[in-house]
Amino acid sequence: MTEKVLQELRNEIVNWNYDENDMITEAEISKKYGVSKTPSREALNCLCMEGLLEKIPNKGYLVKGISVTELQSLFQFREILEKASAEMAIHYATDEELKHLKEHTKEQISRIEGGTYQEYSETNMQFHMSVAYLSRNQYLISSLENILNKLRRVLVKDWRVSEAKILMAEHLELTDALCMRDVERAKQSIEKELGGVGYRLYFQEGKTF
Repeated sequence: MTEKVLQELRNEIVNWNYDENDMITEAEISKKYGVSKTPSREALNCLCMEGLLEKIPNKGYLVKGISVTELQSLFQFREILEKASAEMAIHYATDEELKHLKEHTKEQISRIEGGTYQEYSETNMQFHMSVAYLSRNQYLISSLENILNKLRRVLVKDWRVSEAKILMAEHLELTDALCMRDVERAKQSIEKELGGVGYRLYFQEGKTF
């Protein structure tokens, strides 16, 4: 029950059904999802650990924003993790695994055309985690998943205003480099994608997300 509430509430927050600085209470979540306070409390505390909420004593749980400074730090760490994932995937993944990743990425791009920005955002996360899984390093995988979860809310905002199909095509550039086992080209592809996302987000009006 906690996992169900956690997944649904996380999606609501990520997809901006709650605005920054909105306050959420255990009673509200219990009523909304028809559960007792225990799974509500556990789900809310999990989202605090993920960085989406902040517990305010005697009030509830605050939907957090992200400052430009924090955003820059998250993207710097994400780039380190993404490059490490790609390099290790090149060293450890089989030819069949890399080929499957490329073919699956092509299928995703063709299938998702005309989809919602939420679908694009979810597909984007799945792709980057797929590369991480090929690294064979569980610590790297969990670290990247944590960072992407922290960024999901602002990344959804980016997908809302961007040419999603063009951005998805950047994934093919990375899969080409992986299949060629070209570490430098893979790193350059990652720099290009993350640089573009970072630039768009840093210059959003208001400077916080």
